[in-house]
Amino acid sequence: MASGETLLAYDRLNKVFTPHRPIHLPEFLAGRIDLLHKVIDTVNTEGLHAVLYGERGIGKTSIARVVAYLVQEPERKDGRRAILVSCSSEDDYSSIWRKIFQEILVGQSQLGFTQYHALQVTGRLDVGQEITNPNDVRLFVQSLPNEVVFIIDEFDRVAKDSNLRRLMADTIKLFADANIRSTVVLVGVAESITELLSEHQSIARNLAQIFVNPMNLDELSEIIRKGFSTAGLEYESELDREIAELSQGYPHYTHLLGLWTGRVAVERGATLVGQQALDVAIPRALDNTTGSVRQEYEQAVQSSQPENLFRAVLLACAMANKDFLGRFAAIDLREPLRRILNRDYRTVAYQGHLAKFCELDRGPVLRRTGNRKRYRWQFINPQLIPYIRLQGIKDGLVKA
Repeated sequence: MASGETLLAYDRLNKVFTPHRPIHLPEFLAGRIDLLHKVIDTVNTEGLHAVLYGERGIGKTSIARVVAYLVQEPERKDGRRAILVSCSSEDDYSSIWRKIFQEILVGQSQLGFTQYHALQVTGRLDVGQEITNPNDVRLFVQSLPNEVVFIIDEFDRVAKDSNLRRLMADTIKLFADANIRSTVVLVGVAESITELLSEHQSIARNLAQIFVNPMNLDELSEIIRKGFSTAGLEYESELDREIAELSQGYPHYTHLLGLWTGRVAVERGATLVGQQALDVAIPRALDNTTGSVRQEYEQAVQSSQPENLFRAVLLACAMANKDFLGRFAAIDLREPLRRILNRDYRTVAYQGHLAKFCELDRGPVLRRTGNRKRYRWQFINPQLIPYIRLQGIKDGLVKA
């Protein structure tokens, strides 16, 4: 492949496989169609608001950004717009809504503001007036000339504040009671709705609770199929499925492996992506993993003893059969550990390693539940599981 064609192929791969940023255009989103429909249906239903929640790293922000794009399609005649903001750990109720109002001012021409509207709102924000309660928000939103969808991402970063959770629930209730056309969509990491909203029972009829599961194999495979097709590449049979299985439900890893496997094939001048390209791509993908996952892994397996079992036992934890909550028992490690080290270990040989993985100096990377005779372990950060398995492939402990 000529250098110009190689650069073009790289550019196409970089557009369709985006492991380091959320997707924001619907044509680049694979799977999740049912969730998109649920959120869009909520936005289109008067008096209904939404909470989009689930564990970290499963694509909630991508869904939110695509929803923001879709709800304000240019052909809409009602001028509806979407405002998307992300929370930081320093935010409170007032600062979140000030962020939203400032975004509205930036896009005032698109939102249909007259000069009077702009001056009125600018004056309210410039004098430092506090936004202290839901009625302040209602009065402002009610004055807007058209409908707005407010998408508040990473709400979990501030949800530890019970007063903020209560105020946001009160805001949703007030919007519904006052027949405000605009919609609030909260997005955050949580196992249950209670972690994000206080007193949510009082607004149950006004709130669509949309739980986001890890992606299934078909959805992850679709990312690979759609990505390679868009990039002008073919792939060997079952390669899409293999990358999906390695990703363990997390689209970040599917995008990461798709990007680097495609790059390896392009470097070799091939238009058919195969197993050999994946084998070469795995260590490259791991070297380009960002965030805290690499640090968490290294902290968990650190040891001054060269013959230690920490890497092998943690890999066995990642490979072990788990229940629907992601929990496993010590006995569940025997078979994967035998496959990793080619010998059989009794549970007493690695029970101490499991205990150490629950200690602060190793993260902790695992959480232990149950009583002494029925202990169960689970990963505190499930995103570590695919990383550990890929690291095991890189280290030659298991095969892809």
